[in-house]
Amino acid sequence: MQNRTAIWIFTVLLTLACLYRLSFTWVVNSVENDAAERAVKRVKLIESAEGYITIGIDTIDVSSGKGRETAESFFTKKFLLDTSDKPVYPALGFTYQECKDKQINLGLDLQGGMSVTLEVSVPDLVKSMAGNPRQPSFTKPFDAALEEYSAKGGDFIDIFYKKFNEMSKGASLAKFFNRYNKQKFPIDLSNEAVVAILKDQAANAIDQTEQVINTRINKFGVNQPTIQKQAATGRLYIELPGVKEEKRVRSLLQSTANLEFWETYGFNDFAPALQEINDYLKRGFVSVEEKSTDTTQTTEELAENIEEKVKDSTSIDDLLGDDIKSDDSTDTALENTAKENPWFYYVIPSGQSALDPVIGSVKLSDTSIVNAYLRDERIMQFFPKNLTPMWAAKPRLDKNGKPVDFIELYAIKKTYDNIARLNGEAISNASQELHPITGIVQVSLIFKPDAAVEWGNWTTERVNDFIAITMDDLVFTCPVINEPILNGNCSISGSFTMQEASDVATVLKAGSLPAPAKIVDESIVGPSLGKDNIRKGFYSFLIAILLVLVYMIFYYAKAGVVANIALVANIFFIIGTLASLGAALTLPGIAGIVLTIGMSVDANVLIFERIREEIRQGKGMKLALVDGYKKAYSAILDANITTLLTAVVLAYFGSGPIKGFAVTLIIGIFTSLFSAIFITRLVFSYLVDKKKDISFSTKLTENVLQNTKIKFVEKRKVFYAISGVVILLGLGSIFTKGLDKGIEFTGGRAYKVEFNQAVTVNDVKASLTTVFDGMAPEVKTISNNYTVEVKTKFLYNSQDADANDVVDAKLEEGLKAFGEFRILDQRQVDSSVSSSLMTSSILAIVFSLIIIFAYIAFRFRKWQFGLGALAAMFHDVIIVLSLFSIFWGILPFSLEIDQAFIAAILTVVGYSINDTVIVFDRIREYLDEHRKSGRKDVINYALNSTLSRTINTSMTTFMVLLIIFLFGGESIKGFSFALMVGVVVGTYSSLFIASPLVVDLTKDEADAKK
Repeated sequence: MQNRTAIWIFTVLLTLACLYRLSFTWVVNSVENDAAERAVKRVKLIESAEGYITIGIDTIDVSSGKGRETAESFFTKKFLLDTSDKPVYPALGFTYQECKDKQINLGLDLQGGMSVTLEVSVPDLVKSMAGNPRQPSFTKPFDAALEEYSAKGGDFIDIFYKKFNEMSKGASLAKFFNRYNKQKFPIDLSNEAVVAILKDQAANAIDQTEQVINTRINKFGVNQPTIQKQAATGRLYIELPGVKEEKRVRSLLQSTANLEFWETYGFNDFAPALQEINDYLKRGFVSVEEKSTDTTQTTEELAENIEEKVKDSTSIDDLLGDDIKSDDSTDTALENTAKENPWFYYVIPSGQSALDPVIGSVKLSDTSIVNAYLRDERIMQFFPKNLTPMWAAKPRLDKNGKPVDFIELYAIKKTYDNIARLNGEAISNASQELHPITGIVQVSLIFKPDAAVEWGNWTTERVNDFIAITMDDLVFTCPVINEPILNGNCSISGSFTMQEASDVATVLKAGSLPAPAKIVDESIVGPSLGKDNIRKGFYSFLIAILLVLVYMIFYYAKAGVVANIALVANIFFIIGTLASLGAALTLPGIAGIVLTIGMSVDANVLIFERIREEIRQGKGMKLALVDGYKKAYSAILDANITTLLTAVVLAYFGSGPIKGFAVTLIIGIFTSLFSAIFITRLVFSYLVDKKKDISFSTKLTENVLQNTKIKFVEKRKVFYAISGVVILLGLGSIFTKGLDKGIEFTGGRAYKVEFNQAVTVNDVKASLTTVFDGMAPEVKTISNNYTVEVKTKFLYNSQDADANDVVDAKLEEGLKAFGEFRILDQRQVDSSVSSSLMTSSILAIVFSLIIIFAYIAFRFRKWQFGLGALAAMFHDVIIVLSLFSIFWGILPFSLEIDQAFIAAILTVVGYSINDTVIVFDRIREYLDEHRKSGRKDVINYALNSTLSRTINTSMTTFMVLLIIFLFGGESIKGFSFALMVGVVVGTYSSLFIASPLVVDLTKDEADAKK
């Protein structure tokens, strides 16, 4: 073997590199196990003494199971925190935190946590760059474009430009954007140039958002966070392992942090307008019943409802309903009925002085009605021209410091160009602190030097007047300026907790987002499910490895031992490479490793079968080894390249765990090639040099599947008919029964809930239908009567940032009647994401088929081979889909069509083409050697000669997948079932569909002469 020394050196260096990276995981586990042991001992001491411990404001009884668990967790974290900056890796001097950052990264499905997909709101970006204009010539095409974009997706800027041209008849776009940014949008700029700038700004906004979010995450204190920009969609995929405060994370990630400072109008400025608005509404032009979800109705169309609401009412309490209670501060203001005072009925004047900017206080439940008023341009025209109503960030506090059920509406004085005098760019630092006198939690701001001067000048001008400090168009504080502030400092207060103040400071220090970001895909995995997945994944991994190791020795004797050495090395290299690249190991990733184990055996099987053929021809062991490897190279490379192409497509279009599966598969392809070709060759060369005996079969397997003479080609029409019947039945089922589409492709929310007692689907469904305002969810059991999956589209199309929190609260309200429960995981997918996921999944499959067809046609220099392979792959995909439709609701496990299923389909495509290419490679070889023989005879001969390899590889891979199916956990059953079906169908199609099709597509001169 040439270059043996170089290969040995590379193998040793690769081994050392993997050991180095994996050593950090070993050190971290050692430190954490030690901390856990110390925590247990500490809790035992407390239990034997006081029996309780105070943590924060809570007193924990450590004699109870739950209390002991809480205390142990507290002390474990405390010990680890004390160790975080101390060297725990003596040989290299790394601290615990440094080792933690370098250990192998586990995906959320293996440790719990939260993942979200963020989408930059291009519509909001366009509107903000135009200064939020109110002219109908802008708002009408914008709203029409937004409606089409929400329904169909696509490029919003292109849709908006099309609508603008249709409705504005060639008007200038630049005039809207020039007012807000004269340098970027000169007034004489063409519409096409404006569109080009907007697209460039949208692309830059995604990159800027990635930077800002990355900074926020790093300050959030999460170990090993992940942020990736999805190449296919431009969205940001974020993983936050171990996070439990979902509401806080949503707020932190979606906050634009657009800090601005504005002057305000005083009560005397807008008081006449309030009376005029009330009189206007009193004449019945606007209904009090207009809802925020319906913004297209005219005020005249809504006028009738106000009379209906008040005509049968005799008191204020009747009008307000049982859920609204008056207090002393509002009794006087609520004396008028809604009929007499339709504005003041909802907006209660609460200003304290002539300069007070508070328009009024509004009950939280009435804010949607007031928002409907404020959207009407005929109402807004009563206010001063530049007045912009803006809500307070949080409800006001009562005299005891508790939040009440009312929130203030402020009168902000915006400039003509809508540009704040000072904004977040003026801030150099932000931090949370307690007010030294009042003890109120606040966020302290420090201005940059130039901005500090401007702030001093401005506060001098506004002495005894108000300045509003807003963020994301919410008023956080609106203090009266008692004296000039010349030290460059100011503070924000607004009923903050310390955690909320810390988060506000965090987002301000990280910077504002260039445009609002919306969570369009969210997944939460509980830690208990993560531990369960680790356990099941480990068992399936271990059992699969042992079975493969035993089988290889059984079938190939001593050569099987050599293959096992390469196999173990391959696993070690995969895990070491994952750690080195910082890639996350997920449950599908473990499946990818196990699948790689099964498929990597294929390379060894190919080599060993070739060596056995050479030995049968009478060659000595040394020459048989050389020729066997040489003749196997072509098939091995072709098979792995086609699988690699499929994995690359999957990595490009996939996200999260699916991307983890693809990355693992790609790594596995390279490491298995190296292990199967070079490591086994090194071992065989060593054994030959030492004159050791080498055997490639046992007495039981020596002649298995040798000299078979199956007439594959002659019987092809029978198999065409069998496949045709299955496909027709499957297509009939797909078009009538359909497929069980997962939440990724339908949109909505899905929850996996585990109860402490058995529940019935109908009872859970009835309870949730009530709390979801009559919208019935889909409920089904998972594996047993204690666990259910709930799918709902309640508030699915809501644009409210708090919609997820509302649905979560409603879910808990509906489930609490069934006793204790825990949410194992949950998923929320926006309609735009479900649409794009469907599109990208179809594109991924189509691109895979086209790419592989092109490669096969090029590699074998005949389009017939490419078309035969393409037909076989298409055949396999249709049959897998057909079986998932036919058996949906029959088999006792989920056959859901989700992203994992798409990954399985692409893996099936890869496996199918892997098998087909190896058969084609032997056909090509025999056609060159037997030019005078009939093509049918040659193909039959080639198929029979590779039958041993085909059955061995398929059996091994199927056995591995069966182990995953049996022991890998409920969440991966559908995935592994699809792969098992794919292996069987892929093997069948390579023998009975792809190869016979080459005969039917090729004119055979030798057969014609016969």
